[in-house]
Amino acid sequence: MNLQTLRGSYNLVAGLGSWCGPALYSERHNLRRHSFPLDWVQTPFLSDVNKLLKNKFQGFMELENMIEKDILANYIDDNGYPIFKFGTHEPVRAHYITDTQYNIDSVHDFPIIPNQEWFLQYPSYKVRLNHRIQTFLNQIVQSQRTLFIRHEWLPTNYQDIVILKSILAEMTNGNFNILLIETVDDDLQGVKDMNFGTAEDGICWVQVSRENGTNPSIWNILLEGITLID
Repeated sequence: MNLQTLRGSYNLVAGLGSWCGPALYSERHNLRRHSFPLDWVQTPFLSDVNKLLKNKFQGFMELENMIEKDILANYIDDNGYPIFKFGTHEPVRAHYITDTQYNIDSVHDFPIIPNQEWFLQYPSYKVRLNHRIQTFLNQIVQSQRTLFIRHEWLPTNYQDIVILKSILAEMTNGNFNILLIETVDDDLQGVKDMNFGTAEDGICWVQVSRENGTNPSIWNILLEGITLID
């Protein structure tokens, strides 16, 4: 499958990490109707995402498995826009929290509140997360045609892709395609279409240079011709 055959209309577009890009650029291209559990987290390893999906998010972000890292991020809303301190242009910073069971990082969910530990916000966060999970599970079952987008910062493992497709086939009722974006260290200009498999395989594998992984013009190419069915 290549980008040309991937293009078309879908009932649903869903990001699968590994960073916020799939959700962020889907939002900017008016392709995102819901907030899903993998939208605003870091999921560096596709094998961990496969495990999470296979388990249908069971045990995901349980408090006993969560630790804080010495990293700061920005607090954002469900549409990916930063939230600013009242009356200023200074963004609210967020705690960087890792789920040690699945090796997944919550980057934008826990705003830093002076003199307050991050875990005091956990109950309200868990309610939001459970809503995102249930929405995701419901929507991918109901959708007749879904596009899943996965961005890989690390070298792509073919076997992990095959496993991902197999797991998604068990979770969905309709047809689906996977757009897999692999970043490489080569000096690529634009998008390199790997022409992986056939259209029936439903996997569109492309490569972009590492320095262009966050470039809006690259995402314009990737999402060109993708529309949502009303």
